[in-house]
Amino acid sequence: MSLVSSDCPSSAITTVYYRNNPNLRTKGASFHWWDSQYTSLHNHDYYEIFIITSGKTIHILNGQKQELPTKTICFIRPEDCHQFRPFADQRCIHINLSITKEKLAQLCQSIGVSSEQFFYRTAKTFQLSDSDFSFFKHNARELNCLLEADEPKEFVFMLIFEMIIHAIVLLNKQRFSFSSTTPEWLNRLIQRIHSPEYISCRASDIYALSGYSPPIIIEYFKQYTGETVVSYLTKVKIEAAKRFLSTTNLTVLDIAGRLGYSSLSHFNKKFKEITGLSPGLYRQQFQQK
Repeated sequence: MSLVSSDCPSSAITTVYYRNNPNLRTKGASFHWWDSQYTSLHNHDYYEIFIITSGKTIHILNGQKQELPTKTICFIRPEDCHQFRPFADQRCIHINLSITKEKLAQLCQSIGVSSEQFFYRTAKTFQLSDSDFSFFKHNARELNCLLEADEPKEFVFMLIFEMIIHAIVLLNKQRFSFSSTTPEWLNRLIQRIHSPEYISCRASDIYALSGYSPPIIIEYFKQYTGETVVSYLTKVKIEAAKRFLSTTNLTVLDIAGRLGYSSLSHFNKKFKEITGLSPGLYRQQFQQK
């Protein structure tokens, strides 16, 4: 994996909206199997899971370039910005499963997976086993046949949801398997970040705690969590903020202070970026449940 500079200004990033896709709009999910060699830099207001079924592609995700071979599965969040580019002269074919946040949360709940943990702490990219890869290809072939035969939509979406649920299980299992592959010193560091005594720490504190230089920490965080140190810390803090908001009577200002935010407006901005709600509205909606 190598870093690339983004030569596209933010205005050049295209946002794809789920309401423009009739299946996403009405059923909360969609499927296609295609061989587009190139896409513009874009993000979506929904989640996407894609699986490389043939060939290889260059995938740029949040400024990082990676060569993805056959059998790779990748999970894309709404906050992610990505792009496909051709790898040499290879034709690349991939399955694309799109799903709205509401439907993904519903499917996670149906199999006992914490949707909040899944959304923000899931492995983004890994290689499928032969059996799992065969499952997706078999279902994709069946779906294509059903779509060409104009079979009832209910059966078509049953297969789409079956594929998405299988992907959720695999991605969630990969999250729990991190501990066996992550270097022990990084595991200990991540455990500290999640402990209450370090909830207010900053990136500079993480570098000092680790005993390694910042470039090494940055590289290892990207490799094993798929996040920068700052983005990982921010998401841990926002998860803690949600617990405070739902289980205590602390003011938003007090919560921001406990999490190490010196600016209330900055805390409010980060909270809304991740949850889509202001802290006050999040607490209000939680209390209404």
